Amino acid sequence: MTAPPGSTGDPLATLAEENVTAAQRRAVRRARFRGGSGWVFAARTVGRLILVIFGVLTLLFFLLRVSGDPASSLAGPDATAAEVEAVRVRLGLDAPLWGQYIDFLRGAVVLDFGNSYRMSGDSLSLVLEKLPATIGLIAVSYLFAILVALPLGMIAALTRSRIYARFVDTVVVVGQSVPVFAVAVVLVYLLGVEAGLVPTLADEGFSSGFAALIVPVFCLAMHPIAQLLELTRAGLQESMREDFIRTAESKGVAPWRVVSRHAMRPVGTALLNVTGLDLAAMLSGGVVVESIFAWPGIGPVLVSSVSNRDYPMVAAATFVVAVLVVLINFVVDLICRRLDPRTRKADA
Repeated sequence: MTAPPGSTGDPLATLAEENVTAAQRRAVRRARFRGGSGWVFAARTVGRLILVIFGVLTLLFFLLRVSGDPASSLAGPDATAAEVEAVRVRLGLDAPLWGQYIDFLRGAVVLDFGNSYRMSGDSLSLVLEKLPATIGLIAVSYLFAILVALPLGMIAALTRSRIYARFVDTVVVVGQSVPVFAVAVVLVYLLGVEAGLVPTLADEGFSSGFAALIVPVFCLAMHPIAQLLELTRAGLQESMREDFIRTAESKGVAPWRVVSRHAMRPVGTALLNVTGLDLAAMLSGGVVVESIFAWPGIGPVLVSSVSNRDYPMVAAATFVVAVLVVLINFVVDLICRRLDPRTRKADA
């Protein structure tokens, strides 16, 4: 019998080759199923995003209902029981709780959270009007954090000064441990009220001027600066011990060029991985910072809506923030998979 093309003619060898090929096919199928395929990864991630948003909205709905009845405050302090009940009927709060919950989810699916109780207009539209100011403040703050943290981290990796190392340690500890709102209040009092160096409010957004942006941007950038600085220093110190760095140094490459062109490449993926977490933390911290400085973003709207028990506005603002957080993390994961093949292998 003539052996098949590519076969050695040995039946045992042929059987082994067939088994290896079958095992490889099964491995490829498992890799695609577990996320090796970009489409499967995207579909699985989108499913997770939907579940996260569903969980956030469900928790939000029941927390709002526990917080109290907005009909009493809307009707006024002198309103009779009949007037309060009329307000509840008008707002749909007289329906059973589970009926309200189903209606709430149906509205969320079509992006209809209802009209604001206190402001005229659709709640989601009112929130989206404030979104550019919030995104702009966070973008400027994170850019500032990158411009500060990366050079400081590079210097910390190259220098052997104990004084500078202690300075970096102090920046990292303070940036990661001190609450943002505490720093904001202290800086407003010292620089704004006492010294008069900066305005205490930035209610006109970027039109308020450069001085009005200093404290809000610094407060939002504190935690990212600390985290990026520590990751840059630790990552570069580890990279500088690699063989390819020693090779570059032996060829006479300048130290700064070694760091920026060679040692920073492995560190870049680690920095990108924390970008999603940093931006998510800045979104939550931005609510407080925006409220303190009256920044015309989502923060003041969300805080006032919570205090006024404006259910539609709270739901719309929380929905927008949740969507931003999950989309940011999705994009970061996608970029990491594109730049670092090890993440794709880990999924497989």
